[in-house]
Amino acid sequence: MKNLLAALGLCFGLGTSALAQTPAAAPDWRQQFRQITFGVASGENQQEGNLRWAPMAPYLQQCLGIERVTIRVSNDYSAMIEAMAQGDVHLAWYGPAQYAILSDLTRGDVVPVAVDVSPQGDMGYRWVIIVRADSPIRTLEDLRGKSVGWATPTSTSGYVLPMQYFRERGWVDERGQSSFFGRLVQTGSHDNGMVSVAQGRLDATTGWYYSPQAGAHVRAAGAGTIKLEDIRFIHESGLIPNAPFTTRRSYPEPMRAKMSECLVNMRYTAPEAWATVSRNVFGGIGLVSHEAYEPFIALRQAERRRR
Repeated sequence: MKNLLAALGLCFGLGTSALAQTPAAAPDWRQQFRQITFGVASGENQQEGNLRWAPMAPYLQQCLGIERVTIRVSNDYSAMIEAMAQGDVHLAWYGPAQYAILSDLTRGDVVPVAVDVSPQGDMGYRWVIIVRADSPIRTLEDLRGKSVGWATPTSTSGYVLPMQYFRERGWVDERGQSSFFGRLVQTGSHDNGMVSVAQGRLDATTGWYYSPQAGAHVRAAGAGTIKLEDIRFIHESGLIPNAPFTTRRSYPEPMRAKMSECLVNMRYTAPEAWATVSRNVFGGIGLVSHEAYEPFIALRQAERRRR
């Protein structure tokens, strides 16, 4: 895990001003892609996710200069990955682990066109362990015999990296079984895990944040899903590259460049739409390279060899 995290601190870039406008692209890619679908693999409440991302459709439609953009928000990460692999989703906001899976399924036909940035300007986030505020649990070792929730098997912060960490400690075997924890429970989403902890149905859950002041917990509290005073963090990982906005490498280069331009410029050119999309989560959108996610691709390949 230390080697993985050490390899992740690279290949980010965010200017202090809007991305320079690209020259007008030839219209041929718009003739082929008159309509596209933008997918979001979100760990938040479905209704809140739909409301948050709704302004992205008219914004991208106008900025890309195409007939229609459809937004698809889902907590089913696997279904969203499969949708892009099948060509039903053309642009998506995925976690690093989902990016690696998609790279595997498409034989490397993926590329990040942008990446989210935290309100503090961070280009990375951390997986965390969350407990109830009044819990006696203070360290990871205190989780022996306790119930621990995890989001979905393809979630970077909700499963992939925490389980890798637990395997290295000998707490979880290669099949995902544990003689250390009392129960490992799939919650279906990050928000569900926090709610279960706050209500006392789970002792702890995996999750993510940019920092104690920003992340999934602040987003959930802003939506009224949890109260910040009801939870506490007992562990944070090293820095992980933020989630990339992903498309297919085989798509026309002018189309990919225009996607980058539209995403990075959104907070400058459509501030009202950006206020809704970014509320309690993002500080901006920047640029990132494929190399930032190569350690996750290597981890994915290692997991496949173990099976």
